[in-house]
Amino acid sequence: MSTKSETLQIIFSNYLKRFFIHKLSQNVQLPKADAFVVIPCYAEEALFATIESLKSNELTKGNFCVLIVVNDKLSDEKSIKLQSKLNVELCYEFNQSDHNFSFAFIDARDLEDKNAGVGLARKIGMDAVITNCLSSGNNPAIVCLDADCTVSKDYFKRIEAEFIHSQADVAVLEFEHLIPSDFDVELKNGIIQYELFLEYYRLGLKLAGFPFSFHTVGSSMACTAIAYACHGGMNQRKAGEDFYFLHKLFPHYKTVELAGSLVFPSPRISKRVPFGTGRFQEKWKDSGEEIYRSYHPMVFSILKDFILASYVFLESENPEFDEIFLLFIDNYEKGNQFLKEFQVMQNLEVVRKASPKKEQRIKAFFRWFDGLLALRLVHYFDADLPKMSVGEGIRTLVPAFYTIGSDKELKLELRQYLRNF
Repeated sequence: MSTKSETLQIIFSNYLKRFFIHKLSQNVQLPKADAFVVIPCYAEEALFATIESLKSNELTKGNFCVLIVVNDKLSDEKSIKLQSKLNVELCYEFNQSDHNFSFAFIDARDLEDKNAGVGLARKIGMDAVITNCLSSGNNPAIVCLDADCTVSKDYFKRIEAEFIHSQADVAVLEFEHLIPSDFDVELKNGIIQYELFLEYYRLGLKLAGFPFSFHTVGSSMACTAIAYACHGGMNQRKAGEDFYFLHKLFPHYKTVELAGSLVFPSPRISKRVPFGTGRFQEKWKDSGEEIYRSYHPMVFSILKDFILASYVFLESENPEFDEIFLLFIDNYEKGNQFLKEFQVMQNLEVVRKASPKKEQRIKAFFRWFDGLLALRLVHYFDADLPKMSVGEGIRTLVPAFYTIGSDKELKLELRQYLRNF
């Protein structure tokens, strides 16, 4: 009978054989650690602040290793190349200093343009951890952070106590964009609107009964090495890599949420990726708007009705389509079209026949109807509905919030509501 360490080594070995592993992931020597904090760094001027924030953290019983991946691509302009050079030099200097965690970095400059981006940078660092695990036989936590973030002083302690020592294999950390006192007034309002939108979408998913209503932010996520290796690791997407990565893991593993702001991303404008905080802020500044309009709350009722109809179908031994989905089609004009375009009935029948146990069917259903499909449903039906301010959308879903005036206060109250949901 193989030992736990041998089993882990088999899993890590299979991952390294089956999936593309960049040579940079294989050429770095990492120490033994209970958790690795992987930080991609692309032309980032605030890396020193990120490192100092980690350095000021309280001591932990376990060993943390901070792994920075300084990356750029072959075609980048001189200013980016210069910043990368400065960041590599900073890493060399910091490596010689005293700090309360292990430290390593990967010089990933001049990546081929085709795949260069945040997904590949994260993958290089996270794969390096798996390469290290192959020899150590350990199953450390892999924590993702970004180089424009600072963290709370109990960042390491909270991860150790609430994730590493838990039974979970995936974690999402609560975050809050750090707004400087002299920050642009429009962008200050913009980041409040953006965070309110993120919470609004989570609220809609929760009320609809979708089980994986977690934030999917690259700087605020973590998983165990074994979960990472068993499900194909990080993708190489240049944007949205965090969303796809986490929704690949959610249906298979217990996920814990670390409440209370632990990560503080920058609220600045950025053009590095086609969506996310930086791009939202750019569009917000250009729009001149004072409120952000997004999904109509009706789409979450549609999502809820679809999930309930699917449950009934899957729990029945001899389901009849007309009895279960006819009301869905009658209530929503595009209902029948949605079922056909997304091949819903065919997929539900596959799920239903896959297991005689109802609870296993439900789990299999959400492996098919994952976060991406839920989002596609929302977009599909929302296209024909009027846009609504996120504040009004939240108050429509939870009328008790109509007594709350400002959007900033609404965001705080909604976060607490979601924690207690």
